[in-house]
Formats: sequence, structure tokens, C-alpha cells
Amino acid sequence: MAKAKLKQRLSGYWKMEAGNVLLMPIVLAFLAGWNLSWVTILSFVPMMMLLIIGAYYWRAKLKQLEDRSYRFDAAMQIISTSQVPALILTLLATAAVAYGWLTPGVFSGGWEQGVATFAAVLAGLEYINYYHRQLQHFDHGPDFKRLLAGKGLRPSQMARDLQAYRRT
Repeated sequence: MAKAKLKQRLSGYWKMEAGNVLLMPIVLAFLAGWNLSWVTILSFVPMMMLLIIGAYYWRAKLKQLEDRSYRFDAAMQIISTSQVPALILTLLATAAVAYGWLTPGVFSGGWEQGVATFAAVLAGLEYINYYHRQLQHFDHGPDFKRLLAGKGLRPSQMARDLQAYRRT
């Protein structure tokens, strides 16, 4: 029963992340009035990359659970190799957004400045949530109870899997 519930949860996670790869930029571009500067487009790149990494990771976890012969280490190699580029793109997007805030005329107006900022912040949070500490606690009762009990932010599941992968 627990394995079936975990499979169902993992199935939802990877689909949600994969859907957000397309949904988030469309919604954000709509909010910005479809008039996007290079800064805003750049801020979408790491956000989308990290959502792809998240979708790929949760799909790999599901496949690992379903099939003992699944080569989870191959997925972890790709995720491990993606860590530095994801961090660099996130930092570049954050710097570009800061530049946009400080330089008049970079943003087209409306909500674009907020959209670019949101995308860069989301990329940073996703990076931390996947590669370091679990920030998301609202979608799983035991995680939320643990957070409310003041037990702090534990290493994310992907961070633990990466640590195990890198030891081998």
C-alpha cells in the first residue's frame, strides 16, 4: 500500500514539473504582456532547466521504484553533470535581473520587471530545493508536520541520491 501511494505521488511530481516547464513561461509572458526583454528571457532559462531536471529526477525515481533493473545511476550522472551549469545560469539570470533593476529602460514596463524577478528567484529556490535542502513541505503531510515541529530543513531527496551516487 505504501509503495502504491509513493508511486502515485512520484507520478504526479514529475508530471507537475514537466507541465510547469511550459506553463510557467507562458503564464509569466502573458503577465508581462508578451513584450519580453533579453533579461526576462534569460531569467526563464534556468527556471525551465531546473524544472526539467526536477521532472527528470522524479521520473527516474518512479522508474527505479517500478523496475529494479532501471539504471538510476545513469540518470544521476546527468543530474550531477547539470548541477554546475544550472547554478551558473541561475547566477547569470539573477545578475541580469539586478542589472535590469538598476538600469533604466531595460524592461518594457508593466509587470515585466516582476516577472523576470520571479523567474530568477524561482530558479534559485528550485536549485536549493533540488540540489541542497528540501524547501517544499506543503504537498506531503509528514514533511509539513516535520517543518512545523521545528526540525529544520533536511537535505533534499535528490541531494541524498547525488551524495550516494558521487560516493560510488
